[in-house]
Amino acid sequence: MKIVIVGAGVVGEALCSELSEINNDVILIEKEEDILNKVIEKNDITGLAGNGASYENLLEAGVDSADIFIAVTEADELNIISCIMAKKLGAKYTIARVRNPEYTTNMRFVREELGISMMINPEEEAAKTIMNTLKFPNAESVDTFFSNRANILELVIEKDSQLSGMQLKNMDSRSEDKVIICIVERGKEIIIPTGDFILAENDTIYVTGTNDAVTNFYDKMGYKKNKDIKSVMLIGGGTLSHYLLKKLIRRKKQVKVIEEERETAKKLSNSYLNAIVVKGDETDQELLLNEGIEKYDAVIAATDNDEENMVLSMFAKSVSSGKIITQMNRTLLLPLLEKYEFCTPIVPKKVISDIIIRVVRSKMNIKGSKMNTLHRFGDNRVEAIVFEINEKSKSIGIPLKDLEILPEVIIAGILRREELTYPGGNDTIEVNDKVMIITTRKGVEDFDDILR
Repeated sequence: MKIVIVGAGVVGEALCSELSEINNDVILIEKEEDILNKVIEKNDITGLAGNGASYENLLEAGVDSADIFIAVTEADELNIISCIMAKKLGAKYTIARVRNPEYTTNMRFVREELGISMMINPEEEAAKTIMNTLKFPNAESVDTFFSNRANILELVIEKDSQLSGMQLKNMDSRSEDKVIICIVERGKEIIIPTGDFILAENDTIYVTGTNDAVTNFYDKMGYKKNKDIKSVMLIGGGTLSHYLLKKLIRRKKQVKVIEEERETAKKLSNSYLNAIVVKGDETDQELLLNEGIEKYDAVIAATDNDEENMVLSMFAKSVSSGKIITQMNRTLLLPLLEKYEFCTPIVPKKVISDIIIRVVRSKMNIKGSKMNTLHRFGDNRVEAIVFEINEKSKSIGIPLKDLEILPEVIIAGILRREELTYPGGNDTIEVNDKVMIITTRKGVEDFDDILR
């Protein structure tokens, strides 16, 4: 596929790296020549120095024959204008990163009237991720599938857990609703486990099932030692907090925001009457203690400064037993956060780069079963993919126990019409089923790629 990307920031560079590795023809447009050259040196792509909204530059980059055009600069207006121009010139599918809440409220109009295929907001998507995480306070991460019918939870098996020493094939007898432990991280090893696998303390496990089944499993296995999250302190009143406040108030959470800038604090106070907004220095520990940081069920550090967010999270962890979530704008400090495990990091730019990768890969396979959803786990070493099965698939009508499936692959769920099942050996796959697979294999673009 021919893909044109405008903007070589964190998102643009990540897209260039990944999309060029899977046999795409990637052309990058970036106004800063030094930045452009660095990205070209690291990746198998071509580049053009200049304005991504220039008619001449777009033509020179070959936008008229592009399968996908992606605009991810820091400027919303530039992204929107360049996508409109790319569509008019002949790009088949266009994606614009848009952060400003004033634009995102009119997304439907912009998409329909101006021809932008997809508009994606990093902070709004990050807010959705945070809200999923708050449902399960002990989970390291939470991903949703099948239009929010199912979850995958990342959990750590702690000391004295019922799961430690349990053989997976014995797990059904201890749970009313079926769940599947589909991935296990043990040290640096990633395992797609079989029924004979025995869990151990400190394993990181990924559990999937319907929302009710996962919730029951979570409770029964003793993970709900943190009480339900009813109160949240947001430190920083930026764009992420704007989207979070909407969602938290809708869920009837008690919310307090600490924001240093007077105008921003005033605007939030006027917009969200059910939230308490305090104007004050976000890094003032005495202020945070006076505002009761230790009493909140969750604390979210969401200033514009990564280092401040990290220090604030460390302080929150020292005084609170609640869930700590840390916004990161760059990936530089992520290894440190993951090493000490005192918070759950959220990187809005990584969230949207992952979403864009899903969209691009779903467009790559136009003949086989359509890829609907893609999630990645364990430093991208494991993929959970949902395929919509078409009539050409070799799997139709064959009991799963008779399907010759490649190693390191499991079928983790089937959605047939509106019914979601976690299949056994006698179940079959039918046309139009949505089937979720979990795999460590690379290059799975069609469902039949997992068959011998």
